[in-house]
Amino acid sequence: MACDPINIRSYGGNGVGQSPTDWNNSLQLRHYRNGDVKAYVHQHGWHQNHGTSNEFAAVSILDCRTVEEVIMVLKGARVDEVPAYGSNFQDDLTKKLVDFGMAEALPAPDEDGGAS
Repeated sequence: MACDPINIRSYGGNGVGQSPTDWNNSLQLRHYRNGDVKAYVHQHGWHQNHGTSNEFAAVSILDCRTVEEVIMVLKGARVDEVPAYGSNFQDDLTKKLVDFGMAEALPAPDEDGGAS
């Protein structure tokens, strides 16, 4: 793993009794021995009556230059036909990607140092 998984969505029930499965999605950046880096959404579900379930979907965020671009890609991503991203995780995703060295957004036109 290039960094700790980043939570990007949580939904469902609590996974106990008749409650629906507790689902959690995380963004994983994996660094392989050959130098490749790949990004995945990991969907993990748990319910006491049927154990755990894991699904993975590749996401094309590696060419993104900003957190805004990553969020746009994640908004379109699906794992097992379910949206991968929940906007209530935007603050945490933004903080972790900025800490990782990614810009939050490109400068606005009035911030680029051009003529006023």
